[in-house]
Amino acid sequence: MPTVQITDDKKYAKATGLLLRRGGFFRTKPYRQLVIDPGQLLALQQAGLVPETNGAKKRGKKPT
Repeated sequence: MPTVQITDDKKYAKATGLLLRRGGFFRTKPYRQLVIDPGQLLALQQAGLVPETNGAKKRGKKPT
């Protein structure tokens, strides 16, 4: 799941509001980070809250 960091307070509030209205699950982390699924990332990019080249990091499973 991608982790996105939004530094602007207003954009972070709008992003969380948009995700709450859309439904589904997301997780917040310290320093205005959101852990979202790829569909939610696309919706935030289309809304202009996250740049296309944000450098969203995919969180993978640890190798066994």
